[in-house]
Amino acid sequence: MTLERRTIGDVPLIGRDEESARILHAARTYGGMAVKAAPGVGRTRLLTEAVRSLVRLGWHPHRVVTVMPTGTGFVPVESDRALAAALAEAHGGRRTVVVIDDAQWLADSTIELLARRIGSKDLFILLSVSAGRRRTPVLDGLWKDGLVDRIDLEPLTPEQSRSLMESMLRRDDEIVDSAALFAVTALSAGNLVVLRDLVTTAVERQALTVSSRVWRLASPLPVSAGLADVVRDHLAEVVALADYAAGTEIADALDIVALAGSLVFGAAAAVIDLRLIEELESAGVLTVRTEQNVDRVMFATPITAQVRTGDMATLRRRRLSLTVADALDASTDGLGPRERVIAALLRIHAGVTLDAQTAVEAARLSWRFVPPETTLELASAAAAAGGGFDAQLILATAESQLGLTASAQQRLDELLLGSDNDLRRATAVRACTDNMVLRLADPTRALALNASTELAIVDPAIRTQLRAQRGLMMHAIGDTAGALALLEPLMDDLEGATLISASFAVAAGATVVGRLSAAFSALARVQPVPDNPAATVLDLTRCFTIACAGNFEEASALARYRYDEAVEQFSPLQQAWFGWARGGVLLSQGHATDAIRWCSEAYTLAGTLGQRSMEPMVACDLVRALALAGRAEEASGLIEAADLDNPASPALFGARGTRLAALGWAAAARGDVDRARELLIASAEAHAAIDHHLPALFSYVDAARCGAAATVLAPVHHLAGLIEGDLVRTEVRMVEVLAAPLGSDSPVSEQAVAERAVSVAASAEKHGLDLHAAEMYFHARNLLLRSNPRAAATAGRQGQVLTERCGHPSTPLLRGTRDAALTTRERQIATLAASGLSNRDIADAVVLSIRTVETHLNRIFGKLGISTRAELTSLRGSLLD
Repeated sequence: MTLERRTIGDVPLIGRDEESARILHAARTYGGMAVKAAPGVGRTRLLTEAVRSLVRLGWHPHRVVTVMPTGTGFVPVESDRALAAALAEAHGGRRTVVVIDDAQWLADSTIELLARRIGSKDLFILLSVSAGRRRTPVLDGLWKDGLVDRIDLEPLTPEQSRSLMESMLRRDDEIVDSAALFAVTALSAGNLVVLRDLVTTAVERQALTVSSRVWRLASPLPVSAGLADVVRDHLAEVVALADYAAGTEIADALDIVALAGSLVFGAAAAVIDLRLIEELESAGVLTVRTEQNVDRVMFATPITAQVRTGDMATLRRRRLSLTVADALDASTDGLGPRERVIAALLRIHAGVTLDAQTAVEAARLSWRFVPPETTLELASAAAAAGGGFDAQLILATAESQLGLTASAQQRLDELLLGSDNDLRRATAVRACTDNMVLRLADPTRALALNASTELAIVDPAIRTQLRAQRGLMMHAIGDTAGALALLEPLMDDLEGATLISASFAVAAGATVVGRLSAAFSALARVQPVPDNPAATVLDLTRCFTIACAGNFEEASALARYRYDEAVEQFSPLQQAWFGWARGGVLLSQGHATDAIRWCSEAYTLAGTLGQRSMEPMVACDLVRALALAGRAEEASGLIEAADLDNPASPALFGARGTRLAALGWAAAARGDVDRARELLIASAEAHAAIDHHLPALFSYVDAARCGAAATVLAPVHHLAGLIEGDLVRTEVRMVEVLAAPLGSDSPVSEQAVAERAVSVAASAEKHGLDLHAAEMYFHARNLLLRSNPRAAATAGRQGQVLTERCGHPSTPLLRGTRDAALTTRERQIATLAASGLSNRDIADAVVLSIRTVETHLNRIFGKLGISTRAELTSLRGSLLD
């Protein structure tokens, strides 16, 4: 894995198309345009691009820069003189556009002069006005009188911010990790200047690096000296213009909010004068937002908090930290989980030693609100305060979340040795075995530890919990049938974390066995608990089970919801889990290109976090996605890097069959279809050997798609009798169609087989199996080419739409099956006809006879398998563009 140091690309203008168009329109209809926005939102960037467009249209630019009045209220005359000179130039007979930056600082007399000239021939005024500062009634009057148009420029939306950041960083097939996108988007809050500087500085200082084509944050986002100065100057300007409160009061208010990040309104009102909060809100520095029915005071641009805390002297930080912590503790709004965590952190940073109970509680609650590093800090404080077993357990969990699996395991081993009762011993064993199986990929040691501890436990209820844990490990090592036999009779006797683990094992095991109803029943036993990170693992299985039931849309939505939650809660492990889940759903549908994006990020995160059992499984999905996308060389490279062709690699959760499937699709991508068939059949047999009926069936279907349909038909029929769900019926019918004998001796005609293929394609498309549907449509097309060319074209067109939806994947069934492409002339005529032009209009436009146009359209309709112009119109944006 190598890190590449490089600079970022240019900053494009994103999300301002409508505003740019309005400025160009105003140049034809108004005397000017005022663009009003908060500092840094992008006024200057928008006006710069607008002026470039106006210059291309023949306008001559002239820029005037104003400055803030001095403390005595004196307005410098330089800008007024510059404006007068610019207005004089407009008399020269050239179309002149005058751009005035920070026009709010112009004197009223100057604006009145401007008002008299606005509307003059060949003069257009572009005004940049800062919102939240000095009121400008004379300037606003120009808009009221209809002399200028006005744009109130909003901050970039989160989607626009993410698009901008990606455009600055990405090259070729690179992706930007969502945690990095979220961090920059949240800190910049739609402010273009802040976003641009954050990204540039992070790349320059290698806080934002690219590895394995994934851009990730290697350290917290740094703030450049230049950006910090901009923030300081802005705040100094606010203080200078303040109508209420002295500078020291404002500074205290800003630092209090900075330390809290966001402060519940009741606590804020206890330490900051309400009139000052109102003034700072009207100045655009603070904002009051309602989150979950609680009003919170925070900075309008969050970067301000980072600059203020960075500038704070140590003693001042300690004093104000205690002030905020005391206010939170006394808040009439109620001390919620987030406030308890923040109050504890502030006391630690103030040098106060917390009592053990407060520290442990804060550490336990912190998962949802702070990064794992901060949980580690709180847990360390809890351990130092005498938090004992509970503190050490949280410490180990935080270490595991951060990829420090060896350290976590050592701590858990010590906890187990020091456990003085059955409950603690069982709790430590559960944590130990989870870490061994999921992080260290060592289920044999975990199983032995669990069994030996189970024998030493006296309490029958706790012994039952350990038996349930043993069932989880049995499922992990491939004994799914044994795990289900052990766990299902225990489910009514379990609760808490043990019930969560057992429900996960039963649901996952029942799904791969094919008992989907039992899987959903197990998942229903535990309701999602937001404060319990262990419960999120159930949603991983829920995504898998829902997808296997054929509801890919619901599975994808759940994965995305949990993924976004993980990003917002700074949980990289959960981010990896649900990024992988989303990638897996997309891969099942055949959307290879999108699957690559999600699986690449999950694979990188799994490696960074030391998830040794997860990493190779994600690699298998990524190899399959790369192979389906036709990127055979990259798939082979990943196989070598992840050691997927090593028979001695860990085989947790049926990984041997999964690895063989990845190797099979990589062979197919290289063009070695014979080897692909062998590997995919071997994958199915490996899954079947441990009763993983559903993945066995999927591998057999994949083998059929590579030409082994007749060979696998019998085992497919056998497995279908063991598996629940409509999705399986569609898969079986697909194999039956591919296995149907063809030729003069066949009892079934090619027409009949083609009709069945179209029926299977429609069923697959309904489930969301877009790639399977495309393959079936093209299979029908090939069967119909000689007997029914128009029906063949129709099937091919339907298949083409689906392959485009999937990103043009490459599989044996799709190779060489593209419909005859429209010629350049045919595409031109088809596009004109689709837009509603008559044959005569088209003939005039392309300089052909009407008869020739009709001939072209007949040929186009035949190639596309359509018969009406309405159908042609429906293809705009897909096959025609």
